[in-house]
Amino acid sequence: MSASLLSSRHASLLLVQFLTAATPLAVIPFLSLQLEQLTGGRTAEASFWTAVAAAAPAATAVVATPLWSRFARGREVSLLLSSTCVLTAASYVTMAIADGAATFAIGRALQGAAGSSIILLLAIDGSSARPTRGYIDLQQAFSAGCCVGPILGGWAFAHQRLSVLLFFAAAALVALATACALLFRSAYFYPPQRREGETQLSESVFALGGRNRVLIVAALFGTAGAFGFIPFFAEWAMRRDAARLDSSAAGMVHASAWLAAMIVLPIWSRVIESVAATRSIAFSLLGTSAACAALSLSATTPWIIAFRIAHGAFHSGLNPAVYAGVRQSDEGVGELAWARTAVTLGQILGPALCGAVVPFAGVDGALALAAGLPAVGLLVLLSVRGDR
Repeated sequence: MSASLLSSRHASLLLVQFLTAATPLAVIPFLSLQLEQLTGGRTAEASFWTAVAAAAPAATAVVATPLWSRFARGREVSLLLSSTCVLTAASYVTMAIADGAATFAIGRALQGAAGSSIILLLAIDGSSARPTRGYIDLQQAFSAGCCVGPILGGWAFAHQRLSVLLFFAAAALVALATACALLFRSAYFYPPQRREGETQLSESVFALGGRNRVLIVAALFGTAGAFGFIPFFAEWAMRRDAARLDSSAAGMVHASAWLAAMIVLPIWSRVIESVAATRSIAFSLLGTSAACAALSLSATTPWIIAFRIAHGAFHSGLNPAVYAGVRQSDEGVGELAWARTAVTLGQILGPALCGAVVPFAGVDGALALAAGLPAVGLLVLLSVRGDR
């Protein structure tokens, strides 16, 4: 196989990852404001649908991830990639035409069911000579999308062009589906064969080895803390400094955090390979918890930006470290799928828990909870003895 074809395939995977990260991140920082419009300004109803819409893609992804993993075995990679691109495009179209909160939430749910996250992860894992480097590449593409997405979303929301943005993203994904169908023609996904003592994808995460179970649970709490506050960030920031932080500026703050993640990810690659995955996870959880706690005390825009950037930089190493950690075990392919599922599950728990706190403690209480969740993950991680 030519080097140019391999390079083109790798680039197409990263482009899909970029687009499937940029589009949701163009929406989610302004989710509470968008749902407030769709519910006619009814605050209690908007808060409920914000929590539902924020958690919807993660909820469906938790169910779909193991199913997509099993379906992938022996299938054409072109079929898998084009299918997930088309389904994701359909979710964007559903959100674009939504005239009510329920329809918008359905579009978000379809986004999670499309399976792009696990298909891309398995494709990178099966084709990369250095899987840790491959995970970093995917995370950089994800971070790039999360950097660009809030900027576009802030502009689109301010100019009432969110539907146009979603339609454009859907069209781009359909084009990528066609490109993937051509680039990966005759390529099949064959995950490594199960060795003696390994678990199947259908087995429960609680059947995994004790160390892997701890890593996965720690990642769940870390992700919950990182994503739980994002749907309410724009509202919180605008209340802290309304003169400087409008919707566009809030999007820029989100973008700066993901830009920092892109910059530090190569450093994370070296950290993971030199000090081992478990310690890297601990460092990420400690840093995100501290940065989020400091953010809750910030009263001015410069400090809000500084601690949001620090939060993004520390959190960016969590996913690659978890994937690298569970992959080094002798317990099989299932751990990679369950690690991806746990990260997704954290995206359910975070917005749901923070959304439940808002009616009682306001958005400040949601931020405090978001700071505490990675700390819980760090305590869980302390039960690991040794390292890898």
